[in-house]
Amino acid sequence: MIIKLIAGPVMGLIIGYITNSIAIKMLFRPHSAKYIGSWRVPFTPGLIPKEKERIAATLGRVISSELLSSATMYDALLSDKILSGIRGLIERGFERMKAAKTTLREALYQKTDKQLVDSMIGRLGEDVTNLIHDRLSKFNFGTEISKKVIIAAREKYKSGGSFKAMLAGMIDDNVVDSLAEPLGRTIDRLVSENSETIVGDVLKNEVDRIMDTPTCELAEKLAEQKPRLTDAAVDIYVRTIKNDLPKILDTLNLAKIVEDKINAYNVSEFESLLFSIMKKELSAIVWLGALLGFVMGFVNVFISFI
Repeated sequence: MIIKLIAGPVMGLIIGYITNSIAIKMLFRPHSAKYIGSWRVPFTPGLIPKEKERIAATLGRVISSELLSSATMYDALLSDKILSGIRGLIERGFERMKAAKTTLREALYQKTDKQLVDSMIGRLGEDVTNLIHDRLSKFNFGTEISKKVIIAAREKYKSGGSFKAMLAGMIDDNVVDSLAEPLGRTIDRLVSENSETIVGDVLKNEVDRIMDTPTCELAEKLAEQKPRLTDAAVDIYVRTIKNDLPKILDTLNLAKIVEDKINAYNVSEFESLLFSIMKKELSAIVWLGALLGFVMGFVNVFISFI
């Protein structure tokens, strides 16, 4: 009698445990299709290996459009915690500069490759020099400068001796224009021919002076400007995120990155990955099947007695 009472629930427990275990294994196993002759055995490969590419594409789409959408990234990257962290990073940078005795050049050399630093500084100097030279060459301000110089000289001579005053009185606006135009062309030509070299030399000397200044001195000079520089850095960060984040996300194509990463796993690695994530939940499903089998077995015995 007791055996009959126990046998049903125990068999239900065993069957529930085994069937759920098999069902979960069939999600992944077998890893490839099995054939008897030309006939493919049903349920091979397992459901997840069979649908791996579709699962990868779906996960990539969900992660990029829902979990890591532009709105989500905005909220995360522009949160008070991140902005406070940036301010704190700048503050700590200033404190390190104040305590350091190395020059700015030496500090950069310690952080990255020397040749890369020199190359970046040289390239930046060339770009700024070319920009200033290009602007100076296009301004054609020689005539205006010449006019101002001639007019200033005329006004000065008017208060001089009688002969100088007489000469100054002969220089009317028409004479100023006629003198300023050829002189202006000469100035513009000289600027165009020499500004690149002059600006380049001045800029190089100034950059070298700054780069060879101890960082502690730079920190002292910038101390009063620290709040403004910090606000400017945070503002640049915020504007960059607001203006460029959609383009950055489009360029990254998170959906494609996730899809390619999942597809790069072989089936065994993908199985291990999913099991590592859902091991507890899958185990619970197996034992839930055993519990349901036990309950159904008990109910069946109870009904048979009724």
